[in-house]
Amino acid sequence: MGESLLSLLFALSLIFLGSLIGGRLASAAHIPRVTGYLLTGLVIGPSFAHLTGLPVLLPPDVLLELRPLSEIALALILMHIGGLFEIRYLDRWRHRILLFSASEILLTFVLVASTVLLVNLVVLQKVLPGLTLWQTSLAFSLFLGVIAIATAPAATLMVIREYEAEGPVTGVVLTLVGFNNLVSVLGFAVLAHIFVFPGENLGLLFVRMGGPVLIGAVVGFAMSVWAQRLELPSENKILMLGGVAVNVALCRALQVDPLLASLVLGMTLANSCPRWNRLQENIRQVDYLLYVAFFVLAGANLHIETLTHIGLLGVAYVVARTAGKWIGAAIGARLGSFGPNERAYIGWTLMAQAGVAIGLASQLAHHWPGGGKLLETIVLGSVVVFELVGPLAVRHGLVRSGEVPILALLQKKAPVGGLEGMHNVVDHFRSALGVPTGHRLADPGDILVRHIMRQNVETVLHSTPYYALLKHIAHSRYDRFPVIDDNNRFVGVIDYTEIRNLLFEPALVPLVVAGDLTTTASYCLRPDQPLREALKILQLHRNVSYFPVVDADDPQKLVGILNQNDVLAAFRRLGQDT
Repeated sequence: MGESLLSLLFALSLIFLGSLIGGRLASAAHIPRVTGYLLTGLVIGPSFAHLTGLPVLLPPDVLLELRPLSEIALALILMHIGGLFEIRYLDRWRHRILLFSASEILLTFVLVASTVLLVNLVVLQKVLPGLTLWQTSLAFSLFLGVIAIATAPAATLMVIREYEAEGPVTGVVLTLVGFNNLVSVLGFAVLAHIFVFPGENLGLLFVRMGGPVLIGAVVGFAMSVWAQRLELPSENKILMLGGVAVNVALCRALQVDPLLASLVLGMTLANSCPRWNRLQENIRQVDYLLYVAFFVLAGANLHIETLTHIGLLGVAYVVARTAGKWIGAAIGARLGSFGPNERAYIGWTLMAQAGVAIGLASQLAHHWPGGGKLLETIVLGSVVVFELVGPLAVRHGLVRSGEVPILALLQKKAPVGGLEGMHNVVDHFRSALGVPTGHRLADPGDILVRHIMRQNVETVLHSTPYYALLKHIAHSRYDRFPVIDDNNRFVGVIDYTEIRNLLFEPALVPLVVAGDLTTTASYCLRPDQPLREALKILQLHRNVSYFPVVDADDPQKLVGILNQNDVLAAFRRLGQDT
């Protein structure tokens, strides 16, 4: 008992201190911290020790004991993704987002399934016991096709948080991730009924699919009711962690899928709990620690050696999935009438794959030893590629889309060196003793508006009809929008708080367009304005949360938008008192 406890404590120290080092090294190399956490886990895990002959720092039995920690973290992430399926916000996209998602999902599935089918039929000709060549190829292709749909919610969400991404691309990506995992889990259940449990009663299929839905909905409603009685942030955190743990525990006890249940839990909370936003804010203060542990453990569980065993089927899977995500996203964005940024970059943000795919593959290996083991090997090998490359692809897509402030990229280096850090510690200790230090914070005079602004701007066309405008704004997270003409020239802004109570003669309403409600923006900023100068303008317009940024030489050329919260966050990051 004592040795087991000591092993767990040692493992936790390795996980958190190692992640601190790995995250710092990743930032210095200008790659996402998530990648640093994964590589940290890989180095201290059994796979790396096996290849290098070094001692195993995190043995398999310890990893098994820490598995509940990973499950809770993944459940929290999926709950957050499920929380994006808020009906009143989804109504804004409706058919557009469904067309986008359906196109990306269908093309990924078709490309992966057809490629794997042809490779096995024509080249490999693997045959499983009790099955024909065609049956074996069909089973492999369909299972890998449906698993390929899944996108790693954890890696995607963590990169978005790290780089403070915000905008149309970010919102669409998170919604697509939710759809991807939902369809992947449900599709897998149907295929398992056909190939793994062919004689199974149809009712059991509904149990496997409906059980997680019921558990997630019941736990979600219970949490929504309970949340009304809680006021303290600490109580909200306890409720969130406890509810997620109960959700996972019930699924494990009833042997149903906790992944689907976690998605449904988030959906239920988002649409039934009046305090959902507050619950999210409170849990974000503690969930990062769990996410870090999740990625380190995910890295430790990666099997590098599987890369040599995935063979041609594995290579075909990786190539076809990558092509399916890119092409499917581009076509889906066009069909859904999304902008050029969505068409060009969302495919990059859907590359990551890990927890959901591994969970489905392990289930298949358990219930279908013949073919499931080989399929699990292929998935585990491909996950090594997608989990290490995926965060880099997500970062690339978000940065190129213009939804990451430059400052979020500039501030990834350690703020102080080792010697300076030592001086700061001594100065702080002297200050605590009442001894003057003479230490002065650096002035952020070199930080400009362009370092903080977001380049991908959600705009409104001046010819948008009145009712379409109200519907668009009412389901948006913003209340103020830049207005552009047919030539993409900036003409002014629309403030929802000012127009929502306007009354028109019924006969005039069809004639009213966005251009009629547009006002000239007297508070535009320029990219090269210093941060402190911009702050003075923000202080004069405290009721304005988003400020248009226009070209210094061409005031009708909109180049970005500045969020008031981003300015305040920049000052806090730089240690300045606003």
